[in-house]
Amino acid sequence: MADPAYFPPPRSARIGMSDVEQLESQTRSLRSVDYQYGGGACRDAVVVRIYWAEQLLAAEASDVVRSRLLSAVADLHNLAGWTSFDSGQVGAAYHHFDRALDFARHDEDLTTNIVYRRGRVHLHHGAPGDALAYFQRGALAPLASSIMYSNEAWACARQARSAEALRALAKAQDSFAEADLAHVPDWARFHDETDLTAMIGTVHAELGDTRNAIPALSTAVERFGPAMARSSTFCLIALATCHFLDGDNDQGQAVGMRAVSAAEGLRSERVWDRMRPMLQAAAARGVALR
Repeated sequence: MADPAYFPPPRSARIGMSDVEQLESQTRSLRSVDYQYGGGACRDAVVVRIYWAEQLLAAEASDVVRSRLLSAVADLHNLAGWTSFDSGQVGAAYHHFDRALDFARHDEDLTTNIVYRRGRVHLHHGAPGDALAYFQRGALAPLASSIMYSNEAWACARQARSAEALRALAKAQDSFAEADLAHVPDWARFHDETDLTAMIGTVHAELGDTRNAIPALSTAVERFGPAMARSSTFCLIALATCHFLDGDNDQGQAVGMRAVSAAEGLRSERVWDRMRPMLQAAAARGVALR
């Protein structure tokens, strides 16, 4: 069976909603690959698909179809930016996020998600102040607000601004409680109760508060299934680091070994970037993980 990511667009001069729905379905499938196996496992397929997706823009369509098509193309670029980021290709990530913002000008919720992802690139690469400028942009929908606030909390924690981090985290939880989880766009579907729990653990871990970080991270690891393997691995990394900070070398080694094993099954440069502090914490205690 042919890979749906490589199906060309219809040859007709006019497209309908079914064509857009097919594109959305393909993006959804590729995003699932990213979550489970890492950006390196699907980035090329995403980029190839962009060429075909943009050909649809040259076709005739009703205004309703055109609007949804622009969002679909924007989200495909959004995914291309994210998988590029996960693959260590920062320049390409920014290029695709910029293209995504161009196509998503009419779609405020999707624009917010793209902005959040740009902020994550800055946060990952040691610029929490720049990341905050993106995370504090604001959002319309409660779920998008929860995503922004939880990442604002993480950026503040990176700057050792504990009170501000905890305030933002509380806002994230309040916004999540107000969200309509029955109608979630695909690009925001990752932010469920488990992801929020993981963010709570991550923020407390960043603040050195292992007492609150360990239970949250442990719960997230238990709840994340194989479909969210990368997120689970991030939690294992943070959890092992917390155990080492607590002086619990045996537990740190056990969880750290799980993290390394999980990372080896992913094609994600970002995972290995996040692994380094854990490996350093282990080495400082004379613990071998590899």
